[in-house]
Amino acid sequence: MRRALPYALSTAALLMLVPFLPAQPPAAAAAVVRMTAPSTLPAGSYRFTNAEEDGDVSIGTVRWIGQQMRIDMEPKADRGRTNLSKGEYILVDFASNTVRTVKPSQREISELPLATFEQIIGKALGMVGSVVQMQVRDAGIVANDVGAGGEIAGLPTRQYRIIEEYNVRIGVFGMNAEEKHHRVVTEYWVPTGPGVPHNPLVELMMRGASATAQQDATHQRNLVRTRSALFTGVPIKAIISVTEAGEQTRRSSLEIISLSTQSPSAALFVVPSGYTIKKNDLNFSL
Repeated sequence: MRRALPYALSTAALLMLVPFLPAQPPAAAAAVVRMTAPSTLPAGSYRFTNAEEDGDVSIGTVRWIGQQMRIDMEPKADRGRTNLSKGEYILVDFASNTVRTVKPSQREISELPLATFEQIIGKALGMVGSVVQMQVRDAGIVANDVGAGGEIAGLPTRQYRIIEEYNVRIGVFGMNAEEKHHRVVTEYWVPTGPGVPHNPLVELMMRGASATAQQDATHQRNLVRTRSALFTGVPIKAIISVTEAGEQTRRSSLEIISLSTQSPSAALFVVPSGYTIKKNDLNFSL
């Protein structure tokens, strides 16, 4: 039970709660990392991978133009890594701060605010408070500029490291579990020149490793301040290592594997007409 509970509270499980979230984030919501929107960069596209050490790999394609971004995940047998069905995709509108999941087979669009999407883990944890109680204590952050990071997808980078350490006590139905120490080490590779626009899905993937700590608003604000002070660009590679007391370290990675400056067709970003729009219903998981 002690080993299974953290996995039950993983990003995949938490995102199932999205249909029940409020339409707008509460005033006390944790801070969000605000980064470069597509309008400030030339149009383009890239492919990225999200790999787990168990061999599970998801591959996505991101295109952007003006204030619009589109994210497509390649259909493959990825053991539920994403529940996007064939033909489904995500549209991000930075002008209206809206995220839409388009489902052609159902002629439906799931829609929610960008801020809600980026804070979804902390919000979902708050929704299960009557069943699962979490207390985050003794949180701390250490940040380092590692140095030159080499070239990734044709872009020169600099490497940075952020280490989060905190203790978490998790209880179920009022029964307290032991307090466990968590250590999350995230290595970032950030372009030293012009790079890529902010991708809320990739940001969510990177933040998923420290899901339980997102209940601590003070720690989240400190994390955002630390990261903003360390670098301002958008990471194009990240390696995340999570160690819980008594458990083996778990590692995952995100990386842009190809980058194109060719402008995508504007038709890719048009929201289909005649679809049923469901607010705050995002039924895919990472």
